[in-house]
Amino acid sequence: MKRLKKQIPYLVLFLYLTLIFISPPKYINYPKLLVVNVIKFPLHFFNQFSHNLRYIVRSKSLIEENKDLYRRSQVLEGEIARLEELKAENKRLKKIISFKQESKFVFVACPIIAKDSTSLSSSIIIGAGKNEGIKEQTVVVTASGVIGRVVESSSNISRVLLVTDPNSRISAIDSRSRYEGMLYGIQKGLCRMVYLPLDADIEKGDIIVTSGFSRFFPKGLMLGKVIEVTEGPRGLSLYAIVKPEFDLSRLEEVLCIKER
Repeated sequence: MKRLKKQIPYLVLFLYLTLIFISPPKYINYPKLLVVNVIKFPLHFFNQFSHNLRYIVRSKSLIEENKDLYRRSQVLEGEIARLEELKAENKRLKKIISFKQESKFVFVACPIIAKDSTSLSSSIIIGAGKNEGIKEQTVVVTASGVIGRVVESSSNISRVLLVTDPNSRISAIDSRSRYEGMLYGIQKGLCRMVYLPLDADIEKGDIIVTSGFSRFFPKGLMLGKVIEVTEGPRGLSLYAIVKPEFDLSRLEEVLCIKER
């Protein structure tokens, strides 16, 4: 008897649910909604709990996967940087090789190992010296034109005075009009061509080359382009501001003209 009493509530619930689902809709809409509202909260809680539990179980695996992806991305970034550097180096070397093949001079290719550009001097240190036949007054160029000349040389390294150094002097000529002058370095990556007469035919954009009258520089080497023409301080002559074609900040290799 006691056992039967205990089962009565379950029996009533079963009958109630059975009546709900077999009765016509007009009689059971409200009870159905009531049942749905009662059970939807536990179901929602159970689904959310199950989702969070799965995420916690997988979180360790996800963290390891993210670490592995990050390591791979770092490796790929390093490889891309290396390939870009090789691409730039190949471009520079192709330009140098082409220049060497087209030129009548004998060259020694040298790496730049140090740069010194201050308000007092502009020079570079190259990784070649007397052992490679590089001595004082050797002219140094790139495919873009004259860089300068060697002023100090040891067995394995040399110091090159740039054309933009205030102590640099080069006899120069306008390749178009053939007017001659002296090219001085004035720092800030520029030179000044002086001793030009007032009626000199020299214009912005003209190419300035070595005249060949210098003791060290062969004739016809590119020095730069005219970017400005101005009268001298007393109005008795002209001078031209010349910008060399090389970019010191991007320069990594040079060519030394070796005597035959």
